[in-house]
Parts: sequence; structure tokens; C-alpha cells
Amino acid sequence: MTTFDDEFLATGPAPMGLNTFFRKNGLESAFVLGVGGFGSVAGVYGETEPMNPPNLVAGVSGAGNLQRGVVGFSTQNVGIQGSSFLQSGVQGGSFLGGGVRGTSFGGVGASGQSVEASGVTGVSGTQGPSVPNLPAAGVLGSSADRPGVIGTSNTAAGVHAFSNFVGIVAETTNAASFAGIFRGNVVVHGTLTADVKNSVVTFPDRTQRVLHCMESPEHWFEDFGAAKLKAGRAMVKLDPDFARVVKLDEYHVFVTPADDCRGLCVRNKTATSFEVRELAGGKSSVAFSYRIVARRKDIKAHKRFAKIDTSQALPAPAARPPRGPAPTAAALRTFVAELEKEARTGGRPLPLPTDLGSTLPKDLSSPRSRPQR
Repeated sequence: MTTFDDEFLATGPAPMGLNTFFRKNGLESAFVLGVGGFGSVAGVYGETEPMNPPNLVAGVSGAGNLQRGVVGFSTQNVGIQGSSFLQSGVQGGSFLGGGVRGTSFGGVGASGQSVEASGVTGVSGTQGPSVPNLPAAGVLGSSADRPGVIGTSNTAAGVHAFSNFVGIVAETTNAASFAGIFRGNVVVHGTLTADVKNSVVTFPDRTQRVLHCMESPEHWFEDFGAAKLKAGRAMVKLDPDFARVVKLDEYHVFVTPADDCRGLCVRNKTATSFEVRELAGGKSSVAFSYRIVARRKDIKAHKRFAKIDTSQALPAPAARPPRGPAPTAAALRTFVAELEKEARTGGRPLPLPTDLGSTLPKDLSSPRSRPQR
């Protein structure tokens, strides 16, 4: 029988290393701890095979050469839980592998939450630049010379952004660089708004050259074609597919003769065709080209030179409350009591796959009952 400080832990049997008992002022109650220990370097030390780890000061230290240093397992609750007042609740480090890895059958592999700082912070190599006016985020990825965040998927989105404000904000302070680059097709369900829209074409010398888009205060579609007069007249039919997507109550036709003639005019415009005639009763058979411009049918309201605000300034970051003083002994005891209460009640069980029970050992396929004294 081992004796612990009566202020925190007292004597008690520990059947199968699963339980001990808490005693204070002569009163005993169940205190769900497998092993308790105190030490100047490590309160508890475990080793899977001979090795010489560095002296790590810790409450619990686990070491292994080829095997895991520490393993936590639970059928219906948290496998390993760490909490801290001022520092990280759980910290992982590795020379060649991942610092922290989370795996789950049906829940979240790894989650992070913070009141003042970022919920999850990942740094590769050296810390990258900070984002102006954004001291923290749900997930912060940073690197000086590597991608800050990488998302990949075989059959779904590599990165999916959703917000009731702005889905994605991409920014660069380098005028010679780009806020975004897309190598592949881009689909926009909505309105694309830009200060200037360009098209990039490859010249015969293999250089990339810029062509600028023509703009209009209204939304138009246009079509082009060619035809030929016969005895000074020609009936030109509209492309049926073009006619399906434009408003045909009013459209414009521009004709250009391909040879000398008295001039051309457009008459009898209908929803299916228009007529081209030579001026002054001419009877030539000159060829001509035409351009048709019509308003888009899918846009119901055209407003010329509509006002729009593209600044979309980010909300001002909330001021961080000043960090309070170090927690008192009473606050620490309250914090520990809350953890003990959560451990005793078991928290909220996680949903298990329906076939998981058959894959577990018999003594783990159902929650182990607490040993009774």
C-alpha cells in the first residue's frame, strides 16, 4: 500500500492498475487514476525497450526505441487528454515523422480550440509573415519558404472555404506577384467582378502576351456570320442556339460588304431572321459579313453603371483581453476538480462503427466496469 499526500491522493488499492482512491480529512471516494507518482524528473516513467532518452522533466514520461513511447486507448471516450492553464494542452515533436497525428474511425482526427490564440497552429521550417489585422485564426499555417497550408483530395475539393462573409481572401504585398494562380479550369457561379480583365495568349516566340477585354455598361451576347446577296437581297436566319439565350424583341445587326456596291441596310428583323438589302434598289450579288448583338435573356434587370462597393474591408479584430495573473492555488484545485468530474462521468461517448465490437478483444468490446473496493 502506497501513501500519497493527504491533500491530493491517499492510500487505496489499485486492482489491475485501473483505480486508486482519494482521501481527504479521513473521507474516501473513487478517484479515477491508474497510477499516481511524484518525482523531480518524471512522476511516472515507462520504457518499452532499452534506450537512453534525454532527461525530460515531465509528470509522465514514456520512451521507446522501436515502439511507441505512450499509447492511450478508449472504446468510447478520449484516448489521451491534456490540459494546461498557460501553455499547450498537448505538444508533440518528431525528428522525421509528424509532430502530432490524429486518427479516428468516425469522429475528428485532431481538433483544436482556443479563446485568444489560433485553434491549430502549424509551422513548417521557419515562421512565415504575419497577416495584418489577423492575430489568430481557427487554423493557422505558416512557413517562410514553403506553402503555409496544403489541401489534397482524390474525389472532393482539396480546400473548401465557406463563410457568411467572404469565403476566401488572397492577398500579396508584392506587385510583381499574384494573389492567386489557377492551373486548370475555373468555374464561377455568380458574378465575376474585377478592376481589369485580361486574356493571355502565347505568341510564336513563346512569350506570353496580354489582350484586354472590351467592357460594356450592359450585358450582351454577340454572334458573327457571312452571307451573299442574290439580286440585291438576302434573308439571314438567326442561329437557333443563339436565339435561345438572348432577348429578341430588340437586337442590333451590323453588316459590312465584301466588295463594291451601293451600300447595305438591314430590314424586317424578327425572332428568327433578318433581311439585308442593297441600297438604292441595287441588284448586285455581293458577299457580306454581319455581327449581331443582343441582351442576355438570363439577366432580368440591366442597370447601367450600377454602383458597387468592392472594398469589403475585413472586420476589425477584437481587442484581446489583458492576460490575467498566474492562477492561484484555489483556481488550480478548481481546474483539477473539473477534470476529475469529467473523468468520473466519462463525458459524452463517441459513436462507434457498428462492426467495431467484433474486431476488439473480448475484454475491450464493452466498457470496463470500475473495480469496486
